[in-house]
Amino acid sequence: MPALMEAPQVPECGNPSIGLSQESLDELVIAMGKRLQAEYIDGAIPYLREYEPELWAQLEALDQEESLEALLAYERLFFEGLRRYVSHLEARRQAA
Repeated sequence: MPALMEAPQVPECGNPSIGLSQESLDELVIAMGKRLQAEYIDGAIPYLREYEPELWAQLEALDQEESLEALLAYERLFFEGLRRYVSHLEARRQAA
């Protein structure tokens, strides 16, 4: 049985942002923006700024990065923020 002495060269393996053009990244940002707008709840951003400053700081830091990984992390974190805001609204509603 032959043995491999060297690892095969596989382009783009293990790094999803290789080969991702700026135009492709821009298109992904636009698509993400549309998803966030569709799910956005009025008052969420002011809530995040005031009551979730660490989460908001992470979002701001991710917003400065231009990579697929940052884009995916931003979207995940933003939806986490929306989930927290909904929980906050439900708690207020139950307390009233």
